[in-house]
Amino acid sequence: ESAAEEPRVLCIIQDTTNSKTVNERVTLNLPASTPLKRLFEDVASKVGYVNGTFDLMWGNGDNVTDTTPIDQNSDKTILDAGFEPGKKNFLHLTDKDGEQPHIMPEESGTTDDSAQDRFIGPLPREGSVGCTNDYVSQSYSYSSVLSKSETGYVGLVNQAMTCYLNSLLQTLFMTPEFRNALYKWEFEESEEDPVTSIPYQLQRLFVLLQTSKKRAI
Repeated sequence: ESAAEEPRVLCIIQDTTNSKTVNERVTLNLPASTPLKRLFEDVASKVGYVNGTFDLMWGNGDNVTDTTPIDQNSDKTILDAGFEPGKKNFLHLTDKDGEQPHIMPEESGTTDDSAQDRFIGPLPREGSVGCTNDYVSQSYSYSSVLSKSETGYVGLVNQAMTCYLNSLLQTLFMTPEFRNALYKWEFEESEEDPVTSIPYQLQRLFVLLQTSKKRAI
C-alpha cells in the first residue's frame, strides 16, 4: 500500500500530571500502522518527557474512562489497539507509579534529527533562538506560560503541521542581513494587492516578531 493511502489516526493528549498542564492539549497525526511503543516515543518527544516515565490512558476529552494504562511495550498497532481513524482519539498522560514524568534533559543527544523533524513545537529546545540557557532549565516544561518579557522572543502559532514553515520564518527573521534588506523594501500598493504580496506580508510578520509583547503570533 502507498503510505499516502494509509489511514491516519488523530491522537489528542491531555497532560494531567499537574495543574499547569491540565488545560494543555497536544496532537499527533499518526499512520494507523504505528506500533503502540512508537506512540509512546512520539508523545515523549512531543512533550519533552523521558519515555517510560509516564502512562497513557484512554479519555473522553475531560475524564479518564479507562483506568488501565495502555501497554507501552506492545508491538500491536494503534489501529489494532482500538484507535479509530478519522476520529479524535483522546488520551490522558498521567503519572507512572505515583511519580511525575521526568523532563528530558536539554543536552540529550540520543534522539536522532529525523525524529525531531516530525514533531510540532513546543519542546524546550525548539524555538530557543540564541542563548538557550537564558531561559531553558531542567524545571521548564512544554506548557510553561512564557511571555516575551521572559524569553526575549516571540513565537509563531502552529497552524496544523506548519512547524517546518515556522522554523524557516524564524531562521530568516534571525538573519540580520535578510531582515534588514526586507525592511528596506518598499511596497507599492498601486502595483500589487497587499493581501497577496509575500514580501509585504513577510514585512508585517517580522515587525510583529520584533515588537509584539505576545508569547506567539
